[in-house]
Amino acid sequence: MLNILANAVQAIDNKGTITITTKINGEKLFISIEDTGYGISNENLSKILDPFFTTKNPGKGTGLGLSITYNNIKEHGGTIEFDSIQGKGTIVKISLPIKLSNVNRFFLIL
Repeated sequence: MLNILANAVQAIDNKGTITITTKINGEKLFISIEDTGYGISNENLSKILDPFFTTKNPGKGTGLGLSITYNNIKEHGGTIEFDSIQGKGTIVKISLPIKLSNVNRFFLIL
């Protein structure tokens, strides 16, 4: 989540908005992170999950943040998708499976 939020913050020049929404539907958790930044070009959209891919200047980014995020989500049985329009912003959609037994234990602890 921090990698996605850091990218959203960096994509906004002066003022903008980052909106996070969550929803549980059945046994899945859906998280949407939407920013009003400069967006991602179609050319770069297909590369953003590649290790070491970055559009940042040398020394400003490693290109590993989204690759690591993707691998973590995938290891937990989830998915990540990106919708982006240049000049308008980006929406990152994450879905993760929920194990209800773990959720129930969590709430019992609280």
